[in-house]
Amino acid sequence: MPTGMTALPTARYPLIDVLKVLAAQFIVLHHFSFYGPVSEALHAAWPGLLGVLYEHGRIAVQVFFVVGGYLAARSLSSATGAWHAPGGAIFKRYIRLLVPYLFALFIVVLCMAWVRPWLSADLAAPFPDWWQWLAHMAMAQSIWGVESLSAGVWYVAMDFQLFALLTLLLWLCGGGHSRRAQTAVALLCAASLLLFNRQSELDAWAMYFFGAYGLGALAWWARRTEPSSTPTTPAWYARALLVGTLALGLLALAIDFRSRVALAIGVTVVLVLWGSAAQHPQTSQGTTLRVMETLSLQSYALFLVHFPVLLLVNAAFTRFGFTPETASATSALNWGIAGWATSLWAANLFHRWIESPAAPWRGALRGVVGWH
Repeated sequence: MPTGMTALPTARYPLIDVLKVLAAQFIVLHHFSFYGPVSEALHAAWPGLLGVLYEHGRIAVQVFFVVGGYLAARSLSSATGAWHAPGGAIFKRYIRLLVPYLFALFIVVLCMAWVRPWLSADLAAPFPDWWQWLAHMAMAQSIWGVESLSAGVWYVAMDFQLFALLTLLLWLCGGGHSRRAQTAVALLCAASLLLFNRQSELDAWAMYFFGAYGLGALAWWARRTEPSSTPTTPAWYARALLVGTLALGLLALAIDFRSRVALAIGVTVVLVLWGSAAQHPQTSQGTTLRVMETLSLQSYALFLVHFPVLLLVNAAFTRFGFTPETASATSALNWGIAGWATSLWAANLFHRWIESPAAPWRGALRGVVGWH
């Protein structure tokens, strides 16, 4: 998802909402093209389209990394920016992610137990042991080499890593509006694009994806859509840093073309050139924008709950006697559409019943350790 969840509650960015919604749909469709007998039936019926989703759908997560960096820079560069107290900011982020994340993991485990009679062990894994739970609680399952319980949770862990890395970097360099901090982010971003992102063994670490996240942060500083009370870095310097980093990104593509990097660069350019100014939530909007805002707010929930829906849909497909070999093209498409639509419905319920009401829980957990 997913999600760039650093946005302040007092403003919305329509372009960012649209980007998040589109990227989230591609991620869900990618997973429905990847797992279970429904995906096999869809591949048999629609090999061209499903082949594209299977091979390339995952790169849509780069949109969330760029947007996440953009919104994180906005939050951390504010007058009361969290870089002043990095430990509290990182813990607050952790708790914000953790509460709905744990609910989603319990849902996944229950669904796996329910569908085990109809699906293979690859999808319906055994009940996780304490080590798996601990790894997921620490959001370190990929680093520790522990198998993920759900298809969407690796992004949650990576989002947390990236936010923590940016927060610590700004703290060490004097804050988001200092020239030194922005230069450090640009250098680390360039190093990721040119070096770290080319090492597949590093894909469990924030450095692998910091190229996209850092481009988003640089785009915020270059655009500076909201005035800062402490503008210590001239706007021209931030824009020069972004242009220079984008040039190095193009060089990285010339050396080793990666579609994920190309997408991250494209999204960054879109944000800088066409990113509309923030709107207050009460601003009158058309129906389309309201729908996009709603779906955008539910994108994290969609990341968390679409995999258990995928399990249930695949189990129902098998339970009602369908197989990849016997399902017609129409029935395969209907099952795929049903899974996608049910994922959106489940995300809406999860957001309203679990994610939003979880705010007091998060506040209570932060209060236990004295971080607000």
